[in-house]
Amino acid sequence: QLHQNKDEVFKRGVINVFRELSWNYKTNSPCKFGSKIIINNLVRWDRWGFHLITGQETDRLADLERMLHLFSGKPIPDNRENITIRLDGHIQSVQGKERYEDEMFIIKYFKKGSAHITFKRLELIDRINDIIAKHFLSVLSA
Repeated sequence: QLHQNKDEVFKRGVINVFRELSWNYKTNSPCKFGSKIIINNLVRWDRWGFHLITGQETDRLADLERMLHLFSGKPIPDNRENITIRLDGHIQSVQGKERYEDEMFIIKYFKKGSAHITFKRLELIDRINDIIAKHFLSVLSA
């Protein structure tokens, strides 16, 4: 029961990431995740450099990472070592290099606050797109 609830929470997190994408970018498809998405307000820039903005966008990014790990069969990173912690550490230690990469993502971030997130494991994105399709199909048929 508890494991099923955890899966549902992660699925809702993925749906929320998808819902919050801005359709002002050609890269973001209103039907599915492509190989890359663009999100706003992930970072901010000031005279000291880049800073990760903690909040809804970082929570959504962590949800997305959890789902990718779940589908790949890898252990789900806890909150002390998830994508937001690693990305924040990268941003703080490597000022001037606006690119982060790990086994799941390539993230390029920009002074205007947006980030381009490229997925490295497209077979996992297909599974996430199945969740999105099932969710919106059930919403449409209700």
